[in-house]
Amino acid sequence: MPGAGGLPTGTVTFLFTDLEGSTRLWEEHPEAMKDALARHDELLRSAVESHGGHVVKTTGDGLHAVFATAEQAVAAAVAGQGALSGVDGPEGPLRVRMGLHTGAADVRDGDYYGGAVNRAARVSAAGHGGQVLVSHATEELIRDDLGDGLALVDLGEHRLRDLARPERLFQLAAPGMPREFPPVRSVDAFPGNLPSQLTSFVGRDDELSRVGKALDESRLVTLIGVGGVGKTRLATQVAAEVLPRFADGAWLCELAAASDAEAMVQVVAATLGVQQHPNVSLEESILEYLRTKQLLLVLDNCEHLLADAGGLAEGVLHRSDGVRILATSREGLAVEGEQVWPLRSLRTPTSTSTVEVVASAAARLFIERAQAAAPGFDVDDANAAAVAEICKRLDGIPLAIELAAARVSAMSPTEIAALLDERFRLLTGGRRTAVERHQTLRATVDWSYSLLEPNERFVFDRLGVFSGSFDNAAASAVVTGDGIEHWDVVDAMAGLVNKSMVNAEKTSEDTTRYTMLETLRQYAREQLDEHDASDDWRRRHAQHYAALAEQAGRELVGRRELAARRRVQTELDNLRAAVTWALDSTLDEDVELGVGIVAELSYEATCNVASGIGAWAERAVEAARRSTSERRRAVLGAAAYYLHQGLGDFPRARQLALEAVEEGFVADAPGGSIAETTLGMSYMAAGERELMLEVIANIHRRLDEGGEDLFVRSALHSSTAAMLTTIGDWNMARVEASAGLATARQIQNPTCLALALFAVGWTNSGDDPGAALAAYEESIALTRAGAVDGAFGAALSQAAQLRAHAGDARGSLEGLREAITYSHEVGDHMNFINAVNRGIQIVGLLGNPVAAATLSGVMKGDLLEAFPVYELRDFEGRGQQAVQDQVRSELGDDVYSAAMARGTAMSYDEIVAYVLAEIDRMLAELDDA
Repeated sequence: MPGAGGLPTGTVTFLFTDLEGSTRLWEEHPEAMKDALARHDELLRSAVESHGGHVVKTTGDGLHAVFATAEQAVAAAVAGQGALSGVDGPEGPLRVRMGLHTGAADVRDGDYYGGAVNRAARVSAAGHGGQVLVSHATEELIRDDLGDGLALVDLGEHRLRDLARPERLFQLAAPGMPREFPPVRSVDAFPGNLPSQLTSFVGRDDELSRVGKALDESRLVTLIGVGGVGKTRLATQVAAEVLPRFADGAWLCELAAASDAEAMVQVVAATLGVQQHPNVSLEESILEYLRTKQLLLVLDNCEHLLADAGGLAEGVLHRSDGVRILATSREGLAVEGEQVWPLRSLRTPTSTSTVEVVASAAARLFIERAQAAAPGFDVDDANAAAVAEICKRLDGIPLAIELAAARVSAMSPTEIAALLDERFRLLTGGRRTAVERHQTLRATVDWSYSLLEPNERFVFDRLGVFSGSFDNAAASAVVTGDGIEHWDVVDAMAGLVNKSMVNAEKTSEDTTRYTMLETLRQYAREQLDEHDASDDWRRRHAQHYAALAEQAGRELVGRRELAARRRVQTELDNLRAAVTWALDSTLDEDVELGVGIVAELSYEATCNVASGIGAWAERAVEAARRSTSERRRAVLGAAAYYLHQGLGDFPRARQLALEAVEEGFVADAPGGSIAETTLGMSYMAAGERELMLEVIANIHRRLDEGGEDLFVRSALHSSTAAMLTTIGDWNMARVEASAGLATARQIQNPTCLALALFAVGWTNSGDDPGAALAAYEESIALTRAGAVDGAFGAALSQAAQLRAHAGDARGSLEGLREAITYSHEVGDHMNFINAVNRGIQIVGLLGNPVAAATLSGVMKGDLLEAFPVYELRDFEGRGQQAVQDQVRSELGDDVYSAAMARGTAMSYDEIVAYVLAEIDRMLAELDDA
């Protein structure tokens, strides 16, 4: 059955090819290789496509192809080898190895995923130039129906370099093809002790290649990472991949059970088969044995023997030129020439859609292990969100994901996700053959925790109160105390990063932010809980972020707004955690910390709805009623705005706004104008003209009295202008907008300026469209530079409408497209509807009457009922009805009515798709004109 792009799905046969010795040939004969490889690609592609196959992609100096049947794949391989036999490379005929394997595979975005693809690549890698190897699965399909002259030579079972189950391999023999080759290049063909793996290798293909290349550049590479992240599995797989480079093989020394230097040396000696020489230490005997060897030494789990393992590694590197070392540890071995390779968690799903979930490495691991525990398990629309939640909340840690997947035999993903708050009890029961500390998630973390120094443990535990990321200053401010000083924190942080218990990332501002995996954070909090110390350190955390909010709140209404907003956005997780804990506390002084944070950030709640601060304000209402008048007004105003704009709960929004206004105005207080603005908007939305005019009169009295902060004055002027337009008083609205802009230019606050410019654009659209467009464009530019996006969607669509009237077709369509896309993506339904409404004029004026009629129907459908918005008005005074009358005249009543009916019946998602498709079609026509 064909899939995306015509690629077959279900059970398919894969062909992988690879040019033998290509690396050396490119280095020694670069010009000749260009011509030879071009001919190679042409002939192989022709062989594949002429036998019904599809070239999926090129793979270095080879290709990956797929066929619906095994017979087609065999015929293509024979034809390809025959064609290549006549192609001369720099040193004679090109010798290409090929491998065939059949299995079920999933095709996504023009590529294949799954174990069958990887197996096919491993079959190919085991061959030699000119040889075609066939897996047992493929052999079973073709053995009774081979073409004339074809035969299969049984080569027996071999362990391929994926280290999973052995594979029975067959050599395809055909007339004109060589029959004699060296032994298959499987793991068994080389010395060593790399263990077979009972499960497939998932999600580390990029690291596999890069670590292999790192071993070319450095003789000692150490994989570091938190326990359970998959260091051992990656190290053994890398060893299998690079095995052909080492004549004396690859040897895995498992040091987990070694308790001291003597035991470590005994493990290495036993692994290598080294006997102690008379009058020489066992370690010296190992070094002498390795002196002439060409091998890869894998030292696994070195973290509890850092100095001893580092000393052994250093001795090996000094005494033997042919030995390379791949180590795994929580931290580096601190040996000269060592390349430390931090191993991060697997990539987790970016959304809950089934396609996105199954595309992530973490989810693929979960799926494969779940299918082993419960055959027939798969991810679908019903459980994709739960699988995504499991992968994210387990931080993409492979061990944790495997333990969770094992539970699928008795529980659904939704049930597993619901128990993740008790993950250390849920994720038990690992494989009996695993190292004891790897059998459960708790045992793994316990092991890592036991290796910390005492001060590192104290700091690690206290860091558990942070959420998201944090910096050095926050760590020091929160963690110090009870015997821990500032420099103790600095030293401990370095140690925790080195031991992979804390992650460090450089920011664009050249500062360092630290994060903890959620699994480790939960463990740290459990340590605090065991000592009844959790609330003490969470209080310190809340106090620190209350001070940060106070500083940021002042700066957000000044010239340093953008920097302050970046800081608030960066610390949003910690601010949210502090507010949540504080409001849940039973102590009044703790609750007041939460109220204070919300009050200081009340303007940000209105300017940046996506921040979630408005929801904090709603939750803090009852606590704020017991706080100071200043904070009470700010929290009530922010909550009212959130309820009105975010949730459409107009009655409760009005109630809180009235309560805040009755509180009285506090000069220069946070939230100084939010309550009046929200109250006015509630009356405006309800069409209660007299009450709205009363709010405007109160605002004017305040403005006349003076004393307000300039930010507040500008915001009040701009909101008054908006309200005045709803009653048709455009002249007075322009006066108010102009006053708001003049004040905004004084303080140079980007958001205040962007909103004031929007008000100027809005109020001048009918009277002076040129000035209006210039104001909109400046407002849009400020938002793009970092000002808040409160009016961004509206400015885009209104500017697009003005451009349409001015004859700027491309600018108008591009602006409308951005307005539609932006409003849809951020969930700004009011401005989405307004953009669709303005789209009627835009597409009608630009020559698409059918689309204009369809959008007119949209505005008559369920869209307005689905989302609470204001009554729509033709704010620019540009004659919407005139455009619709013109469109009806052009189309005729029957066509116009049919288009209207289509639009009326559209769902929200259909509207989005239709509008964007029509805009793209019109833009394409402009390109072709």
